[in-house]
Amino acid sequence: MEFNSKEYTYCDMNVIVGGKEIIGLRGIEYKSKKNKEVLFGRGGMGKSIQHGKREYDGTLTVLQSEIIALDQSAKEKGFKDCLDLDFQIIITYMGDNGVLTMDKVLGASLTEVPKGLKEGDMNMEIALPFIALDVKPNLD
Repeated sequence: MEFNSKEYTYCDMNVIVGGKEIIGLRGIEYKSKKNKEVLFGRGGMGKSIQHGKREYDGTLTVLQSEIIALDQSAKEKGFKDCLDLDFQIIITYMGDNGVLTMDKVLGASLTEVPKGLKEGDMNMEIALPFIALDVKPNLD
């Protein structure tokens, strides 16, 4: 039996935001959270775990040129800037065996656009936090 322990790499990933491939992508992080708490009654031990709402958020890290393109896209749609856009993020990973794995972040919206440079920087890398309505992992 042949064993291959190769994992996905950054080079195996492609990210599409609002229908546009992000060439200036420097990183992406997205997560699903579910509120939970232990329900206590009499005594010192928990009686059950209570389940609450789900939340989705993340950070898209891009080069400045991608912010300019997102702002331009927003203006073409009649918005002020990219903070007014809601969009879908599609993340694909190509495995060593040629199998494509896809995650979809639905109803994503940027919450802020920080900018800044410091001495010695040769480009502007911007971390864009976002919230979302849902994350669909491992789609075919």
